Amino acid sequence: MAKPIEATPVLEGSDALAFFAEMEKNEKASEEERKRIKADADIIRSMLTFAF
Repeated sequence: MAKPIEATPVLEGSDALAFFAEMEKNEKASEEERKRIKADADIIRSMLTFAF
């Protein structure tokens, strides 16, 4: 039998501030990177042989 999933702890104080600061500085993927990722995903999808 599977073990129950425990609740995720809530970030508080300096941990929460550090988390939001890190999220603010993350940059979005460039158009070139998005095209490369989509092309790679299309290749992987073409290799799948099972029906959804």
